Amino acid sequence: MSIKEFLAEVPLFADLSEPDLDVVAQRIRRRRYKDGETIFHRNEPGVALYVIVSGKIKIHNETPDGSDCIIAIFTEGEFFGELAVIDGEERSADATTLEPTELLMLTKEDLHDIIKRNPRISLHLLITIAGRLRRTTEAYQAYSSLDVNGRLAMQLLRLAEQYGIVTTSGVRIGVRLTQSDLGALVGASRESVNKVMGYFRRQQYVSVDEKNQITVLNQNALAKLSDMNV
Repeated sequence: MSIKEFLAEVPLFADLSEPDLDVVAQRIRRRRYKDGETIFHRNEPGVALYVIVSGKIKIHNETPDGSDCIIAIFTEGEFFGELAVIDGEERSADATTLEPTELLMLTKEDLHDIIKRNPRISLHLLITIAGRLRRTTEAYQAYSSLDVNGRLAMQLLRLAEQYGIVTTSGVRIGVRLTQSDLGALVGASRESVNKVMGYFRRQQYVSVDEKNQITVLNQNALAKLSDMNV
């Protein structure tokens, strides 16, 4: 698949005409990263927006006690790094690959020019940012009202909704995460997550295969723990 064909399937650029897609494809740059490689650091200038062709990345920050706090995980077809490109401020978090990843990079200047030519891209940006802000707000509310069981249940449901692959036994989460990653997502230690995941497996709420891929078996049970509707 060519870059132009891929861009046509990305919601951010879905409304562009063929000539405008040609312009974006000509200006965009392809980058490949290894597993665990940093794309940008917090407090760096925001020089570009990134679109994921393949692989997965995490947006994260180090907490005062030195632990990792994952803010979001993005995968194929999603974009990130837009905030600093829009407002001109420094990066608010680190971005690191979770596996070998291929990205398309669009510089701030080129993005601004494309938005001027196609104002509807601004609407797609706003809708995406609003959705991410809503999920962040819900997460902060959960941290203040739910225990580790509830926070982990909520996160597993969200991951299943965003990256779920329906199977005969349940919904497999199409993002491979370690228990340390899950802990960083829900604000808990790896040991706490290990204990809760063991309980979830015994209760047959989830299953975990030899590749650490999680399948949600009982969405209603997790929803009850997290006070979410499914």
